[in-house]
Amino acid sequence: MTENSLFRLFTRPLSLEHMDKKVILVVEDDPRVGESLRLLFKKKGYSTLLASNGKEGLHLFRQEMVDLMITDVVMPKMGGLELLEAVKGLRPETEVIVISAQGTIEKAVQAMKLGAFDFIEKPINPRVISLLAERALEKQTLILQNRDLRSQLADKFHFKNIVGRSEKMVKIFELIRHIASYDSSVLIIGESGTGKELIANAIHYNSPRAAMPFIKVSCASLSEGIIESELFGHEKGSFTGAIASRKGRFEMAHQGTLFLDEVEDIPLSTQIKLLRVLQEAEFERVGGN
Repeated sequence: MTENSLFRLFTRPLSLEHMDKKVILVVEDDPRVGESLRLLFKKKGYSTLLASNGKEGLHLFRQEMVDLMITDVVMPKMGGLELLEAVKGLRPETEVIVISAQGTIEKAVQAMKLGAFDFIEKPINPRVISLLAERALEKQTLILQNRDLRSQLADKFHFKNIVGRSEKMVKIFELIRHIASYDSSVLIIGESGTGKELIANAIHYNSPRAAMPFIKVSCASLSEGIIESELFGHEKGSFTGAIASRKGRFEMAHQGTLFLDEVEDIPLSTQIKLLRVLQEAEFERVGGN
């Protein structure tokens, strides 16, 4: 591979290994309540752990990969809110449901501020706690998937995967790092096949916008009659066939990155409108006021 191709990218499949069987930790000083919750979730196919106080619960949490913790508030040695704060400090993605026989608005608000998924009062309704646990674990799964995906994207476009050690390539990498931190328009110039899109990807995924959309537009493939609608969107009835309002690529890339490939192929009249958008950071849909 030559330096003209700029990048070699490595990918791996999304890791879902930890999502096979969820682990629920129940921390409850009342043996009857704790055991009933443990059995309830065990029957539903979860791996369950039981602790009788906050200190024991924190010890188990440090030993196991816990996905969801259900904890009482008032317990010996360490209370539930103190435990909640410790757990969120160690592993923020773990969801926590707080239960209490002495439920007050003040405690509920405090629990939510500390990062609890929900706060419910005793006596516990099995159907309600099961539904809450299911929702909390769904949220936790999404967080893990999102984190894993973002990690893969960051690795995919990380500079360690870029081939090229010459002085010119080092300068290109330094330039990418520098401009990635700015919220501004970037012009990438190069012959066909030199990796302009890969540089655009590297800029995006090493910028504060990495979690937002990266939208590519192949300008050469868009005819003069539709390019403005594709870029800026259109309102219903703005032209024949516009039966509904439609977002353009600029709106789709909101807070992210819009990559205009082969921008020189855009008609001159549209280039003028595009220049105005880049200068003023404003645009209107076709047919808009």
